[in-house]
Amino acid sequence: MKKLFVVFIILFVFSNLNAQQAYNQTALEHLKRGIEYLLSGDYNNAVISINHVIRLDPRSAVNYILRARAYYELNDLEKAIADCTHAIRLDRSNSAAFTIRGNAFIKNGDTAKAIEDWEAALRFNPNNEEAKHNLQLAKKQ
Repeated sequence: MKKLFVVFIILFVFSNLNAQQAYNQTALEHLKRGIEYLLSGDYNNAVISINHVIRLDPRSAVNYILRARAYYELNDLEKAIADCTHAIRLDRSNSAAFTIRGNAFIKNGDTAKAIEDWEAALRFNPNNEEAKHNLQLAKKQ
């Protein structure tokens, strides 16, 4: 499921690059590298690359979502939650941000907040399989 999520983010990012003037060549290189690191499981280097992108484009929710996923995989749940919260401030209807934050909340032991976030994720994207799956598991427990 992680790979499917990252592929979705990659398609979203690259389909919107032409509309985002802030992406210069340096930002694009760091973004590509960060995504490659995420896909290969090198989360520490993913964070480093995505940090560069965020410095160059701090207004893109997608950048924070990518870094949140890396932090989540590193088990740095507080940073993952903070990045998702910031991404939601930038884009209140971003299903991916709610999904990752819900994942971090459940891992942190806060089932109620996790369920709330996964339900929000599904309101914004009813086809979000990760949120659907995690919500079903949480409600069974």
